[in-house]
Amino acid sequence: MRDTEDSIDRSDFVGLPLRVEATSGASADEIVAVTRMSDGRYLVRLSPGFVRGIAAGDVIDYDDASKSASVIERGGNVAVQVFHRDTPEEIIETLKVNAVELGGRVDGELSSLVVLTFPLDTGFPAIESLLSLLPEAGIEWDYGNVFDAQGEPLSWWK
Repeated sequence: MRDTEDSIDRSDFVGLPLRVEATSGASADEIVAVTRMSDGRYLVRLSPGFVRGIAAGDVIDYDDASKSASVIERGGNVAVQVFHRDTPEEIIETLKVNAVELGGRVDGELSSLVVLTFPLDTGFPAIESLLSLLPEAGIEWDYGNVFDAQGEPLSWWK
């Protein structure tokens, strides 16, 4: 992982609005934590909860007009978005503890969402094994930067 939880200095974060389009056609902006780099690009500091295709550690170009990002360099991290409802708090807390023990970190949390970031060398099987321990009822998870909008693998890890 490009950053570790202990090494992240959050004082240099800025919020970059990235447009998120829902399947219904509605859109909203998610404020994504980044650091502006000297070349005008941005380093994504925390994996987003709704924006697809990027993760912490990625270097992106930003288009002000469309509020979109294009990845210039992958940071080697896998983002996981875990959506939950009516899930006991102890299950979510156990997930977060287990994710950190596996080498990941918790990059964000809302009342119904947990955003996790894992270094690629954690491996997809280990990540999926962790997530398979979650109850099926009320929980959905997805990779944030593994598949494109059509569900095809981005294959950046190869």
